[in-house]
Amino acid sequence: MTPNTILIVTHSNDNLAIDKVTTALIHKGYKVVRLNTDLYPYQVRLEVLYSSSCPGHQLITETGEILLDIDIYAVWYRRFNPGADLPKDMDKQQRKACREEAKRTLLGYLQSLDCFVMDDYWQIRKASNKEYQQKLALQLGLNMPATLITNQPAAVMKFHQAYSGKMITKMQTAFSLVQDNREQVVYTSKVEEQHLQQLDGLALCPMVFQENIHKQLELRVTLVGDRVFCAALDSNKHAEMRDDWRKIGAITMHEWFDYSLPEDITYKLQALRKKLSLNYGAADIILTPEDQYYFLEINPCGEFYWLDQYTQAGICEAIAEHLHHQGVKEN
Repeated sequence: MTPNTILIVTHSNDNLAIDKVTTALIHKGYKVVRLNTDLYPYQVRLEVLYSSSCPGHQLITETGEILLDIDIYAVWYRRFNPGADLPKDMDKQQRKACREEAKRTLLGYLQSLDCFVMDDYWQIRKASNKEYQQKLALQLGLNMPATLITNQPAAVMKFHQAYSGKMITKMQTAFSLVQDNREQVVYTSKVEEQHLQQLDGLALCPMVFQENIHKQLELRVTLVGDRVFCAALDSNKHAEMRDDWRKIGAITMHEWFDYSLPEDITYKLQALRKKLSLNYGAADIILTPEDQYYFLEINPCGEFYWLDQYTQAGICEAIAEHLHHQGVKEN
């Protein structure tokens, strides 16, 4: 019997992109099972048996839905947060150990499935390495802002001088800090003169420093296999978002608009996606007032749903179509 189920790996708080992709897949005749990884192992059950007589896998979701490995046609790996729903009053050491065991077990399960996966967890981890991305991007001829990643204050001072003080700083990982009972997200920020007197903290944590490129537009380029979706935002309209559009991004989603990316940039981005062994990627690019394109990064699991909402891009349908066609090749 031909497998006919698409497994979507996500968490219970994901956005409506999951529902839209699910609807598109159902219209193509597939059954869709959603694996909310945050509910494993406390609510979701998994049985993996290795035996010469009857090897197999059985996944039981929080709703009681049963999925056998032989029924899986393809997997869309989107979000991963195992053990998040474990009781908060557990001993901290035990909770940490349980989460790690849940993570390893789920990853082992996914890795053992004999079907198409968009995209493999370990390949995503490798492709997420910013230094690796930048090396490949330069090799492929993409323009990039000069970038310094360091824990040495002297190197920052030299870099700051080399670019006449036009410098921003950011972190490689997204995180937030709680101050005065308020969550403060760490965004990309401009480095001012007074900040150069506060570089001692680099001894505890390296940071990314980058040449500050003046923007005409910010571009989000979503790659789904060979299909390319590009949208633009004029972040100069709002002072709060000139360094990082995400600062007030939630209230300016409607300001994104469709944009035609030049063929040579499209070609280089697709070459980068393939070099990274990805089926999906969301790239950030800056267009300067001189019409020069500067690549910043590509996110292997980058968000896209707001583009479908406000530009009618059709990315959800493209993901469903890609899962269908690539699954045909695998099966």
